[in-house]
Amino acid sequence: MVILDTDIGSDVDDVLALATILGSPELELGGVTTVYGDTLLRARMVARIAQAAGRDVGPVVPGRRETRSGREVWWAGHEGALLPDLERETVDTGTDPIGLLAAASTVIAIGPLTNVAEAVERDDRAIEHLCVMGGDFSLSKAEHNIKCDIDAAAAVFASGVPATVIGLDQTTRLRLGGAVVAEIEAAGPLGELLAAEMRQFWKFSAQESNVPHDPAAVLTLTDPDLFTFASGRIEVDSGGLTRFSPGDGPHRIVADLDTDGVVRRIVDRVLAACRG
Repeated sequence: MVILDTDIGSDVDDVLALATILGSPELELGGVTTVYGDTLLRARMVARIAQAAGRDVGPVVPGRRETRSGREVWWAGHEGALLPDLERETVDTGTDPIGLLAAASTVIAIGPLTNVAEAVERDDRAIEHLCVMGGDFSLSKAEHNIKCDIDAAAAVFASGVPATVIGLDQTTRLRLGGAVVAEIEAAGPLGELLAAEMRQFWKFSAQESNVPHDPAAVLTLTDPDLFTFASGRIEVDSGGLTRFSPGDGPHRIVADLDTDGVVRRIVDRVLAACRG
């Protein structure tokens, strides 16, 4: 069973990652936690996506709003704008989000690592594997999910919990363009919703394609044959750079990928979710 931890709402890649999971029959989604900023709004977005897909995703639980590091939360401003009446969506505010994560065997973490840091620090954690979108192993920049809560990210990787991580150095090689959006849009109500969210992010980012950072992380679980991995240890420095030391260690990073294969598999899994 997997639990998804997400900052859904800003970059459309979180929405696409959720659809990718729903289109992956080999993944049993046992719940979703949200992190960073207005986590209640983010949870309601998850509930709306699940409704459009006609799927039960387990408890949808708002998680930590504030960062461990105290860094101010960045908010794009368009979160939930295309989903009217979100306040009508029912989410689970009575479940402990950290307990839900700590009880999972696998956590897919595609946002800042605030919730996950607390989960891996629990003495009773059952987490066997983390699947993380975060970092940049070319060391060219501090990636968003890491720099939003550097203290949390450092704690997660220092915990020794096994993790598979894909960073910007690989995800930015991937693009979903206009033909893909049209294909998804034609796949029913969920496809129309996803296409609208993709085009909204085009306007925000002043680009005419989307980078599927988070869906690529999901595929490291479902389609490992599309990736080349390197094992070792990840450390996070005070500026948010992710430093990888190859060799013995609990972590593995994506060192290469089949760009065409990854893009096509993401699209196929999203379409499978759209078509039920």
